[in-house]
Order: sequence, then structure tokens, then C-alpha cells
Amino acid sequence: MKTTLFFLAALCSFSMFAQTNVSGGIYQNTTWTLAGSPYMVTGSIVIFPNRTLTIEPGVQVICTADTTFNTGNFIYIEVRGTLIADGTSNIPVVFKSTNNTTGSYNWEGIRIKGSQEGSVQLNHFELHNSFYGIYNDIPQPGVSYTFDECYFRSNNYALQLNADLIYNNCTFESNGVGQAAQIQYGTLTATNCMFSYNFCSFTWSNNINVTNCTFVGNQNNIIGSQGNIQNCQFLNNNFGFAESSNIFVNNCYFEGNGTGIEGNSSCEITNSTFFNNSIAMKIGDACIVSQNQINGNGIGIQVTAYNPTSTIIDNNSICNNSIHNLENLTDKNYQVNLNCFCSQDSTVIENGIYDGYDDITRGLVNYAIYNDSCQNILTYVTKVVLDNPASISELNQNWHAWFDGSQLVIENNLPSTYSVINALGLQVSEHHLGNGQARLSLDIPSGIYTIKGSNGKTVKVFIGN
Repeated sequence: MKTTLFFLAALCSFSMFAQTNVSGGIYQNTTWTLAGSPYMVTGSIVIFPNRTLTIEPGVQVICTADTTFNTGNFIYIEVRGTLIADGTSNIPVVFKSTNNTTGSYNWEGIRIKGSQEGSVQLNHFELHNSFYGIYNDIPQPGVSYTFDECYFRSNNYALQLNADLIYNNCTFESNGVGQAAQIQYGTLTATNCMFSYNFCSFTWSNNINVTNCTFVGNQNNIIGSQGNIQNCQFLNNNFGFAESSNIFVNNCYFEGNGTGIEGNSSCEITNSTFFNNSIAMKIGDACIVSQNQINGNGIGIQVTAYNPTSTIIDNNSICNNSIHNLENLTDKNYQVNLNCFCSQDSTVIENGIYDGYDDITRGLVNYAIYNDSCQNILTYVTKVVLDNPASISELNQNWHAWFDGSQLVIENNLPSTYSVINALGLQVSEHHLGNGQARLSLDIPSGIYTIKGSNGKTVKVFIGN
């Protein structure tokens, strides 16, 4: 009995500490088994065309760290054929180095030779301490990579792939950049992912679709990228978004950030909450900011647009921001009549708006005073008559309407019929107009009116003195 127990103990000890040294070419289909793990990569690996390297769940691939920090000496895994590493939720495949210090990038990563039709199938895996992460040598239009339950930690770049990318339930932690430049090709789709303590989450990606993701403690998150972000949380980051255009944000939560949204143009931000950020948002040209709760920040909204009349700010609650609720950082006049500032005292509201009354180099801002429930407008504060008011004048694909101080102006590309509808939903006038610009003198009370075209599209316009 003692002899049997000793033999079993010795066998377990051998299995626990089994090690396989590998380097060089994969010239035939090969499997790295759990029994041979860990695989110590002492020199670069190349998987040759039409050959497959399969790595079993639970296998650890440990690359020898380069101590000179010269990228030319870094070990890499090059895929000219196929790499398959499908772990499981409980036993992932792990790629790491002999030096797992956070911030130490000491092996190159996984190089996909798209130029030789190299491909990878990676799910339930981890990647640590690489310099380039997973990357391809050429753009791959029409090629799609899907990563499920992946974990990237302490890489200089986690991913650099010009292709369609799909992440599900992945974590990016303490990397330099999560998804690096993806300018030329591909759509990036991230669902149920966590991005924490990275220098940047996405940079210059062609088109992104991000849903149910959380961004925590990152220096930057989304830079120079376009696409859709829904149902996400941005917590304690330096920036949520920066330098992005054609970005659509819906039903997201921003808290504790330096700046929630920075310098975006051609954006749409709706149904989102901004709380306890130093600056909730800095907005550029051609943006729509609507149906948001922007409360309890340092600064609510800063308008930086060259043409603020192209930016629509309406139906928001912009309240109790400690420095200013709204700052006009341009020399243009505009109005934000369809927003509630949670006070019936014009002095309180004025103290929360930074404009030409505070700095003569800035333009003036008109606004409305709402009742306590933020449902009904009590009065309008008009500092300046606007020829083409922002946030009340709205662009339509075929026509444009605004009040020039004395007349309703409708400019359209096609003949159409337009109805003027009051706040009770009653039609007060109807006009059959040809293409071009029409100027209408209306004998109606001052207020917000809906202009409805025969194509079903509507815009809201303040009509009155």
C-alpha cells in the first residue's frame, strides 16, 4: 500500500510540474496538450501554411521574456496557417511570459499573416504582457474574428486588427491600448465587456457598436472612432469620448469622469445620465443632445461649436452643476429654450449660464423658465433676437424651418404642405409651398410650435418676439 501511494504521489507531482520546451516551425498538424503544459517558448514559433496548431483548454504558453526590452529580440508566435486555442470558462488557454510584471511588455504577441491566409480561432483565453498583442500584417476586408470570454492584461496593445471584430464577455485590463487603429476596414462589435485601467480602450476605429459594456478607471476610452454606444457605463475615467464624430450614445451612465464626452461633432447623445463628472460634455458642431439628465457635475455642457446653430440641445434636465450648467465658449448667440434648469428664479439660472453677460468675447444664450416639474414653460428669457436659433431650429433631410424674429421661414427642396401645430396639438395654420424659401407672417401667440411636413417629418420652432 505504501509503495502504491508513493507511486501515485510521484505521478501527480510529475503531472503538476510537466514542462515542454518549444521553438521553431510547426510543419505538421500539432496539438499542445494539457499533459504537456506549460509550454515554454524559448524561441519564436511559426505555424506554416496549411498546418494547424491546436492548443487544449488549460494549457499555459509561456514565452521567454526579453530583458533588453528591444522589440527586435522579442519572441513571437506567427500564424501563416491556423491557430486554434479554445479554452473553456473554467480552464482558459493562457498566453503569457516569464515576466508578468504589470507594464512590462517583453514578448511580441501573436502575428497573423493575412498575406498568407493565416487565421486564428481563439476563445476563452488570456493574453498577458505582449507588446503588439494580436495583430495582422495586412487589412483583411470581409474577414471576421470573434473572441468569446477573452482576457487581455498588461499588453502595450491588446489588439491591432484591420478586420471585422466581435468581442463577447471580454475583459481588457491595464493595457496601453485595448483596440488600436482599425481605420481602413471592419466593424467592431463589443458586448458585455469590461475595460478597466487601460491607457485607452479604442483608438481610431472605423465603426464601433458597443453594448452593455463598462469602462472604469481608464485614461481615455474612445478616441477618433464612430459608431453606436448603448447601455454602457463610464466610471472614473479621465475621458469617456474624445475627438469622435458620427457617434451615437443612448441610455448610458457617466459618473466620476474628468470629462464625459469631449470635443465631439456630428453626434447624438440621448437618454443618458451624467453625474459627478468634472465636465459632463463638450459639444461641437451638428450634435443632438436630447432627453438627458445632466445634474450634479462641475460643468454641465460646454458648447465649443464653430456653428452652434447646427447643434440641437433640447428636452434635457441641466441642474445643480456646481460651476455652470451651461457654458457658451463661442462668440455666437443661440438658445436652449427646451431645457429645464430646475429653478423658477432667472437670477439662479443666469448664475448657472456662462455667456456674453460674463465675458464679452462670448455669445448670448436665450432660455426658458419651467415650472417645478419641468413639464411646462412659464416664460422665456430672450437676450437677443436670433435669425436662425439653435436647438429650436432643426434640420430635416428635405427642409429647414426657423423663426427670424418676425416671420416663420421654411426652406425646402421639394413642393410640400406644412402644418403649424400648437402645444395642445391643434393645427393653427396650413401652407402649400413650392420649392425654395417661403416667409410666413403668422398671427399667433408666442410659443413653441411644431412644423409638420407632408412627408411626416416634424421640427419644433419658437415663434414670437
